[in-house]
Amino acid sequence: MESSFINLKLISCKDIHAFNFFQKLTLYAQASISSNNPRIQLNEKNTQQQRTPTHRNPEEDGTNPEWNHDMRFDLSFLSSHSDPTEFFICFEFRHDGVILGDKFIGQSRVPITDLINDVDGITRFVSYEIRSAEGKPNGIFDFSYKLEGVQNQSSQILDGRISGYPVLTPEDCAPAPVQYPISEIERPCCYSVPEGPFYAPVAATAPPPVSYPFAGDCNYYYPPPQPSMYPYPPPPPPRERLYPPIGPEAHYWQSGPHFENRW
Repeated sequence: MESSFINLKLISCKDIHAFNFFQKLTLYAQASISSNNPRIQLNEKNTQQQRTPTHRNPEEDGTNPEWNHDMRFDLSFLSSHSDPTEFFICFEFRHDGVILGDKFIGQSRVPITDLINDVDGITRFVSYEIRSAEGKPNGIFDFSYKLEGVQNQSSQILDGRISGYPVLTPEDCAPAPVQYPISEIERPCCYSVPEGPFYAPVAATAPPPVSYPFAGDCNYYYPPPQPSMYPYPPPPPPRERLYPPIGPEAHYWQSGPHFENRW
């Protein structure tokens, strides 16, 4: 990586907890390059330690500081190391105390390989978690970065295309036409359409014209109703009495001298 740089913009932090409940925070951020390999000794030129101005706002408690501060780091020294995964960009956040001095609040370690495996010249916005000295979460850190002169060896982007995959033309990407098998019939069957009155087409008749009265006419005449094609059936005949009457039958009153005083 000859003449390769990374431009950082430290934007802001969110939801940082104060170490003292009754004291407002005045935070600043400090960035430097570090390594997790104890055998690698980085000098002051390689660490390139930088810091932001202190965020001071008397109307806020300081838990959401904003800096929008630009930084620039030289990554040319990584060409002399075989394993770039051993290097980090360490962001430390400290309270700028006037009386008791600086107080460590938390840090965020970002692997350099997470940043250099990207397209050169494009600005990216990322967010990382902040950890306290005890390893507990303590807020979110937002920053942006842009690479200059860094060649992405993992993806090998050439002219906007990845060389690790075959380059296909639009004709190659078009779907192939589907071919269906053609069945060959030796003796096709042909059916003739019978002719007759049943299959003769019925000519459609136009409906009779409808005449409407003039607008100035007050008397409207309607044609008499058409007789019903289906008249109501006649009432059923009366039913015959099929069961005998209840009780003795009535008899007529006999007349004569023997029947005068009888009831």
